[in-house]
Amino acid sequence: MTALEDWMAGSPISAPIPAVAYPVVTLVTISAGILAAGSFIIQGNKTPITQQLQSAVIASTLLGFGAIFASNAAGVYL
Repeated sequence: MTALEDWMAGSPISAPIPAVAYPVVTLVTISAGILAAGSFIIQGNKTPITQQLQSAVIASTLLGFGAIFASNAAGVYL
């Protein structure tokens, strides 16, 4: 089989999460991100910097994925 035949026989790429679940995934990730951001804000200066960085990374990751899923749920595919 040639490379062209392989390409012609290929199947389209599909998302691992169905499109109807995007609003639910948006709600869950943004809610968890806001909770993580809240825990980062509540932490005082006595909290070790590694724990603060961990909270910040988790919050920004969850809020980033939440923003992507929110735009996908609205029909803007990135």
